[in-house]
Amino acid sequence: MNQLNKHNSSLREFLESEEDHLDTSVLGEMVNLDSIDVVLRECLTIEEMREAGSFFTGAELAATAVNLFQAPITFDSVVLDPTCGAGNLLIECSRRLGVESTLSKTLEKWGGVLWGYDIHESFVEATRLRIVIEALYRGVKKDCSIDAALAMLTHIKCGDALMVDSDELATVTHSIMNPPFTSWPSPRENYWKVGKVNAAGVIFDKYLRLLPLDCNISAILPDVLRSGSRYEGFRTFTSSQVNAQCNVWGRFNSKTDVDVFILHGNLEEDNQEEIAWHEDLGEYTALSERYDVCIGPLVAYRDPEEGESYPYFHPKNSPNWQTVTEPTEFRRFSGTVLEPPFVVIKRTSSPSDRYRASATIINLKEAVAIENHMIVIKPKSSTLRDCKKILKVLKSNQTNEFLNERIRLRHLTVTVIKDIPIEGT
Repeated sequence: MNQLNKHNSSLREFLESEEDHLDTSVLGEMVNLDSIDVVLRECLTIEEMREAGSFFTGAELAATAVNLFQAPITFDSVVLDPTCGAGNLLIECSRRLGVESTLSKTLEKWGGVLWGYDIHESFVEATRLRIVIEALYRGVKKDCSIDAALAMLTHIKCGDALMVDSDELATVTHSIMNPPFTSWPSPRENYWKVGKVNAAGVIFDKYLRLLPLDCNISAILPDVLRSGSRYEGFRTFTSSQVNAQCNVWGRFNSKTDVDVFILHGNLEEDNQEEIAWHEDLGEYTALSERYDVCIGPLVAYRDPEEGESYPYFHPKNSPNWQTVTEPTEFRRFSGTVLEPPFVVIKRTSSPSDRYRASATIINLKEAVAIENHMIVIKPKSSTLRDCKKILKVLKSNQTNEFLNERIRLRHLTVTVIKDIPIEGT
């Protein structure tokens, strides 16, 4: 993080200049919520950014998240960002507060409202400096030293968000966060499964247990928590703790290939209202009512090439929207093979793709081996006719729209394929 320290030093040098009137255009750029991401990418390698989980919230997303608070931010509020990074969300929150005539009087009031933690001292310093700059940009008179100004922001400090206790947070009225999206070892507490889990879910879960009742929450979270099959326990617990709504946002930013949503509401004890994680389509006929769905059984890197040789299908030899009647590749396999006809869908899929469910009909007269990067859809009728019907459904705009609302990950799941509406097929 040494390069970010150099950036912080340049901010401090500018603020400590002897000029009576600081250039407002320069100040404005320093608190531009979009430009800090560019600065960070110049200071840190992409590996360092990923390790730190430091992908900062842009201006539009930050403003939306703050605007979704159920209660306004006032000088009676305490607003906490437990993973504040370089302070974008706290800066946006400060824009809901008024200013006094001087820097010291403004920060004295802001300092009681704006709280934040980060494990990196350089990020904490950047947050404090940029909040000072935000106040100056808004026209207050610089009547104190920069050290004195920074000392007024005592609730923005270096610390591990997971090591905080509930007593420390007893007065928090609003919590806003964009926690890191990296993978962490599971805490193996409560509902968490063994293995790697999403860090944002772990942190959000922690604060649902720490924050006081009636606290306003607005959290920017990765879509895997909303739609991933491994996170049903997370969704169930969250619904029991928060009376909340879920707003699908889309891609985090143009340089970060992760889709996010905003969860916003109020903490309630034993909340009975289930969060609507997805759009309610009412009653409809789901694909699973007429088709069986499973993952391809063959795991190429793990399964030994032994046993009988079978026609073998994987994403690279399964042409989209075509019917395959002759094998082009064989592989020895001793595991479960499947009897055609059926449809295979490529699991790798992005909201930016023209078709989310790119599919192929497999219609050989012998059993075949299917790789696990494919989802298999087999008609309960075992007929080619029903394979052709579902291929049309998968290629339709309605299916694209359904999948783009339901799952904005870069892969599809069995659960979401089972739920595809098939009225009229």
